[in-house]
Amino acid sequence: MTDTGSTRWGTATLDGGRVLRWGLLHAGALVGGACFFSWSAVAVFAGLTAVTMCLGVSVGLHRGLIHRAFRAPAPVEHALALLGTLAGLGGPLGMSRMHDLRDFHQNQPEADCPPYFGYREGFARAMAYALFHTWHPRDGAAPAAPHLEEDACFRRLERAGLWLQLPLALALYALGGASWVAWGVLVRLALTQDGFWCVHYVSHVEGDQPYELPGRAEQGRNAGWLALLSMGEAWHNTHHAYPASAQMGRGWRQPDPGWWAVRALAALRLVHDVKTLAHLPLRPDTRVRVPEPRDAPSTGALCLKRAWGRT
Repeated sequence: MTDTGSTRWGTATLDGGRVLRWGLLHAGALVGGACFFSWSAVAVFAGLTAVTMCLGVSVGLHRGLIHRAFRAPAPVEHALALLGTLAGLGGPLGMSRMHDLRDFHQNQPEADCPPYFGYREGFARAMAYALFHTWHPRDGAAPAAPHLEEDACFRRLERAGLWLQLPLALALYALGGASWVAWGVLVRLALTQDGFWCVHYVSHVEGDQPYELPGRAEQGRNAGWLALLSMGEAWHNTHHAYPASAQMGRGWRQPDPGWWAVRALAALRLVHDVKTLAHLPLRPDTRVRVPEPRDAPSTGALCLKRAWGRT
């Protein structure tokens, strides 16, 4: 490992193991995706990506387990966490730890937020930090939330990690052959990993900021053009202002697939006690820059209007 700089909070190091894993995964995705292309495999890739990223990561891990924006019976929480782990970004404990670390540092004044957690050094540096570096906090390992640490199923999912791709690969091979494995596992994992961190970067540097959070290094942006691709997570300034809300987009002009999924689960009585923007106060010390109407147009819609010369 190579030390790339220390702060009073900890050290970010270049992790050779992560570089090697990223290189092997992307080489496999390029070769496998090209050699075993089929439209049915692309459909499997799209379907698995949507399910694991929407129901698994956005709904199950982020809005559910991390922010407790709704409640669900243990079997439902476990099923959503399984889908989230299958996305390949990390298990429920690891995702919780990293989220809380980022949240803590991004809520510090800008001068006190380590570059590893900020976005002041540009896209390439931010992606290098996210994909190839490991953060070592000075005060030791960061714990996950107690309700996650104490759950045996979440601990098993954390230990299983990427090994969960193996039974999935076997099932895909039995159903669709090598092309389904190449696209349903290798291509999906590679693009999910890169896409997740690209969206994370853009939703902190590009887009509207209807809310101001004084004294915090990172306040998020509402990057509406990424709303569908991000499962609604790109309404990130709104999320920073209302972190406990299961809803991130306001109205039909701010599409939020994660919120649609939560509403569907609530209609099926699989989740309850759902918190929304209408039910929650603003985060303390947050200022409203521009009031957001219920059906506020997205950033993407505004860009299209400008491009076509409409008012």
